[in-house]
Amino acid sequence: MDRKKLYLIFITLCGVFLRFFHLTKKCFWCDEFLAISLSRIPSFSDMVRWIIKNDAHPPLFYSVIRGVFQFTQSEFGLRLIPFLFGAGAVFIFYLLLKEREENHLLSLALFSFSPAAILWSQTVKSYSTLTFFSLLSLFMFLKYSKTGRPRDVTLWIISSLITLYLHNYGVIIILGEVIILLMYREKISLKLFLIPSIVIFILYLPYLAGPLFSQIAFVRASPHSVVNPVFRLGYTFFYFIFGETLSPLNFKFVIPGIMLFLIFFIKGLFVKKDILNNFSIVVLITGIIIIFFIKSTIPQNLIHLQPFFFIIVASGIGSVKKQWEKIFLSVLTFLFLIPPLYYYYRQDSLQYHDVSKLIPHRKICRTIANEERQGEAIIITEARERSFSEFFPPYSPWDWYYKGHLPIIEVSPEGANNLQKEIEEIYNRYKGFWLILNYGSSGIQWNENVKDFFLKAKSVKIREMRLIKNYSFLDVLKGKGRKEYYFIEVYHFVKEL
Repeated sequence: MDRKKLYLIFITLCGVFLRFFHLTKKCFWCDEFLAISLSRIPSFSDMVRWIIKNDAHPPLFYSVIRGVFQFTQSEFGLRLIPFLFGAGAVFIFYLLLKEREENHLLSLALFSFSPAAILWSQTVKSYSTLTFFSLLSLFMFLKYSKTGRPRDVTLWIISSLITLYLHNYGVIIILGEVIILLMYREKISLKLFLIPSIVIFILYLPYLAGPLFSQIAFVRASPHSVVNPVFRLGYTFFYFIFGETLSPLNFKFVIPGIMLFLIFFIKGLFVKKDILNNFSIVVLITGIIIIFFIKSTIPQNLIHLQPFFFIIVASGIGSVKKQWEKIFLSVLTFLFLIPPLYYYYRQDSLQYHDVSKLIPHRKICRTIANEERQGEAIIITEARERSFSEFFPPYSPWDWYYKGHLPIIEVSPEGANNLQKEIEEIYNRYKGFWLILNYGSSGIQWNENVKDFFLKAKSVKIREMRLIKNYSFLDVLKGKGRKEYYFIEVYHFVKEL
């Protein structure tokens, strides 16, 4: 076995390990609870109807998670699916690259160590699975174009349909393959793909003819926090490199990293191209067009295009003539992924873009269960999920993780008409109180009002936990300055005797 192949295998194994490392360290995130909630709906048909009406994605991934949910509800059990496909995506990418004459160790290394790809391989969302089947679809497409074997075309049809039914943006991959067929029609037989393409279209037609339009209507009616396409394009470029675990204000890494990747991405667009380079350019251009025309598009919607972004960047560096410069630039480019990867595993809240992923529900609930006293109550300011109230009672992550005996009372802007009156009634009913204040969901002033009531009441504070230091990047952009606060605060009060 030559040295190049050994390096490829080593990098692949590193990518698999990083996707498994600390798989269960974090508690379920709010978006992961969507998959849990859908799995709790008693009827499968009701789940599919709810998804078509209220969600922007096809039901396939949620259907798989629903099946797993019948056997396990643990972080490890439910995250095993995204991990397996995230790890599998690294392996398929390796197979895709090793057929090329060019040395693409860098492409594989960037994808294997990508903070964004690792994050979504450890989260109960469809993105790592989508990336796997996108790469598999292309791999089988290229293989079938060379062999024409029935087995290869069968796998291409299956992987393409799964890609389409996993995410609406899976169509980018199929569209890219169609464009490549037209570009290489002198080398690839169009007749070879005619019947398989018709089969894919017919089997996708039931979704294309109805549910897709319902979901498009849902997306159009949904509010969007950032609609400027230039900003979203810039953030997507940032996201493909650093993921969401490096602060945009961390200029010592962000500025040189962005410049380095941008220079060689542009250079990679103009080097001598093979079929994989051309495919990468086609799907990336399609992604850019979608960003400008569909304002709901966010970076993770396009994360299955990230491997092709790395191919273009690596091609740009590969065009450098001097070998020592090429090696130096390859190592330097790779090293820019290490800081966000370090912050990801360290769970540095000042670097995370969405610190709600870091809420230690399990730790807080265990603390309360170990120290609770009879006659106490838990007060949460985070609203319970009510979207599924026709199927089961509203619940929150605190209801999911808490295993003690105290009642959990919601005091949120969504559920409380008169805050002062409701808190007074709760205060008169119980002897002690655990406050779990979520400053990310209920706003600063609401949480301060709840906390101030107990600080001023005839009660004694016997425990205080302030967790997850955070700041608003949007406030910084608006010129309001960087004001740090704690995302979660926990207090234990008991009434004075």
